[in-house]
Amino acid sequence: MKIEFTGRQTEIPREVRRLAERKLAKVAKVLPGLTRAHVILTADKHRQIAEVSAHSRNLDLTAVEESTNPRLSVSNAMDKLLRQAQRQQQKRRERRGPSTARRPSAPPPTGARPDEDDAEAPRIIRNRRRAVKPMTLDEATLELESRAEGVLVFRDAKTERMRILYRREDGNLGLIEPEA
Repeated sequence: MKIEFTGRQTEIPREVRRLAERKLAKVAKVLPGLTRAHVILTADKHRQIAEVSAHSRNLDLTAVEESTNPRLSVSNAMDKLLRQAQRQQQKRRERRGPSTARRPSAPPPTGARPDEDDAEAPRIIRNRRRAVKPMTLDEATLELESRAEGVLVFRDAKTERMRILYRREDGNLGLIEPEA
């Protein structure tokens, strides 16, 4: 990490530089991608203003503190910067959710070995819940034609049994009548 110091109307004492470097090391532990930092110390009559900017690949943080002592200003600005970095890391963790190491792993399906590659296994994506309406085969055919989906589950109005009407690859319609 590259640290740059700038003094405006003042020289930055060696002890303040060491303090800034030590505190920035703590910030770098929280934000591991920290690439550079810029510490600006400004003297204005009796006020000592410290401005610290830390730049990482994904984030830029800035903190400004003012007091009568330059060491105190830099220390408070660094503490503020550390809190900002911790808050950003906490937000990032919350957005990502719990890590995979903490999640309880589901047991593999029977017949499958745990060392097999599961990347080829299809995922089940539940997209809609629909009521199974009683209708005749003709009504079901009209309903399927009006939908973009290729499958319709319905209850036969005469027999009260479940049926599945689907669009086949050849353009015709297929009917599945499950046995009870």
